[in-house]
Amino acid sequence: MSKFLKIALMVMLAAACSKFDKRSDVSIVNGDTEKAAYKVELAQTDDEMRTGLMNREKLDENSGMLFNLGKFDVPTAMWMKDTKIALDMLFIDKDGTVFWIYENAEPESTKLIVAPFPAFAVLEINAGDVKKHDIKIGDTVKHEWFKAEAKADEPETAPAEEPAEEKAEVIEDSAENAPAEEVSAMENATTEEVPVMEAPAPDTAEETATENNGEVKNVTLD
Repeated sequence: MSKFLKIALMVMLAAACSKFDKRSDVSIVNGDTEKAAYKVELAQTDDEMRTGLMNREKLDENSGMLFNLGKFDVPTAMWMKDTKIALDMLFIDKDGTVFWIYENAEPESTKLIVAPFPAFAVLEINAGDVKKHDIKIGDTVKHEWFKAEAKADEPETAPAEEPAEEKAEVIEDSAENAPAEEVSAMENATTEEVPVMEAPAPDTAEETATENNGEVKNVTLD
């Protein structure tokens, strides 16, 4: 086989694999038990989220699409316009917890599927998978998006406080070694009363919450 032909075959193989490599691993677990594993396409850009799984003839087994909705702080609404495949939808919080499930979304329907509160992500899978794998509210979706979000939310660790006994020993040692004038000043400081400051009353005008006058903003995605 010629060198040119070998190179051509390698290029073709790389091109065939590149589409597959764009998919990402997702697993659904409950505690230490894995219920299901998927290879999913990621919808992150506005165009990807608008298009979703529209006009697909089928969705392979153990496949799906994961939508990143973290930038939308509004009620999450999905629909099935121009979608030919019946789907189950998992609505996921930023820590990966499934907080709402919608099963058997009807193909081609323009009915809005509105979650009870904004979702960080939505996973679309073949209809019937929720029952097949016994997926329930409270299960956890494992994916790098949720790891990154959890890490960002971790509070900074405060430096360890010295035990009170050690502090007292340090103060006593300082007092013993200090000149007489400094000792007198330290004793006077400990007997003075420290004024207690009360927090100022909140400005009610600044605390007034903004209302959206009953308007519901929907992100209509596939």
